[in-house]
Amino acid sequence: MNKTLSLSIALLFSANAVAITQSEFAKRLQEVHPFFTQQGFDQQTSKLDYIATTANQDWVLTGSVDSINSLNTQSSSSTIGATHNLVDTGADITISNVWSDGVATDKLSVSYTQPLLKGIGGVNDQLKGDLSIIKIDINNLKRAQNAEQFILSQLFKLVDLSFAQQQLTLTTQRLELSQQELTLVKEKFTQSVVDQVDVFLQEDAYQRVLQKQFQAEQELDLLKEELSVLLKIPSMQIKSDFNLYTLYQSNLGNLQDYLRQDTTEMKISQLERTLLQRQLLSDKNNTQAQLNLELSASNSNDNDWRVGLGLSYPLGDTKAKSALEKTQIGLSKAKENSKEQLINLTIKASVLNKKLMHLVKLLGTYQARIKIAHSRALAEKKRYELGNSPISFVISAQNNVHDVNLAYAQVAANYQKSVLEFKAVVDQLL
Repeated sequence: MNKTLSLSIALLFSANAVAITQSEFAKRLQEVHPFFTQQGFDQQTSKLDYIATTANQDWVLTGSVDSINSLNTQSSSSTIGATHNLVDTGADITISNVWSDGVATDKLSVSYTQPLLKGIGGVNDQLKGDLSIIKIDINNLKRAQNAEQFILSQLFKLVDLSFAQQQLTLTTQRLELSQQELTLVKEKFTQSVVDQVDVFLQEDAYQRVLQKQFQAEQELDLLKEELSVLLKIPSMQIKSDFNLYTLYQSNLGNLQDYLRQDTTEMKISQLERTLLQRQLLSDKNNTQAQLNLELSASNSNDNDWRVGLGLSYPLGDTKAKSALEKTQIGLSKAKENSKEQLINLTIKASVLNKKLMHLVKLLGTYQARIKIAHSRALAEKKRYELGNSPISFVISAQNNVHDVNLAYAQVAANYQKSVLEFKAVVDQLL
């Protein structure tokens, strides 16, 4: 076996080669690629954004110090207070106490305000937190969607690696056959069975295949080098275990129903409507009057206490009504956008599914052509041996076997890429 063939086989079958499956490829990417580390940081940022929305639940401490001069008499007083928003009910509670000349007085007071219309049940106090939780879910789904698209783009390289491996295998087989034929024709020429022109034709055929061999080796070697950097695995240890010729069977049932219920894109669309529906709840509440139940008590003046109602309402309420109408328009638009997304998603999935069906038919024709090419090559070989045809016909037929097999592998690679695209559209890639 010559050095060229030895190198080709070494490229294909390194002793320590790692046969990478589709799932292993995706897992490795998620472990080592910075893209996924960045996604982790994005997730942490989303959680911090949510924590920031709970700031209205913090106790707020207040204090003041006063110094009073009156008729040559000097006194000082200080007030310490704390306010807390009860977001579950929308109420506010305030506690304060007064110190005079550094001594605590009997002026401890507590006040409690409970909204009865606008802000009731904490509907507005909880708004930022509720929206943030929904946004976290949306961002998680978008990150999953981005991850899927990134892995899809990289998985194409794994398919390319399988094709490059198959291309080198086919070219190696063709080179071996060409070498055997060249050796045989040289022996026949020595025995004066064939003319020298046959030797020249066979030598030219061998050199042409050798050129293809070098090109196939280069393509495979460069691709392995790229994947070596991508996956952080030595290039000589990389080998694809992705089968180009496995046919995909879809079992999704009603495609549009499946897309509506089970795809990330439509789940995001639903959450975006949920976001607006939650905003709408607060916007409707904000159009109501500000009616508060106010309770307060103090331990001064025989333990005073007070119960009252406070009412305010802006005439026309222009701002609140405008915000409500704007959210209602946004919700209507989101519903129509969701319908459009489903249409586009269905078109994309349906077209890819139909494309797969046509590619399967095309693969079938190549299988038939391969059988024909092999039969023709055998027939031309026999005719040549019987002296009924020139050697150029044999070379042409043998080249045709290689070319048809290579074309079959290329269509199979295109088919597998289309399968990956379809799986990504219907969220079955990962």
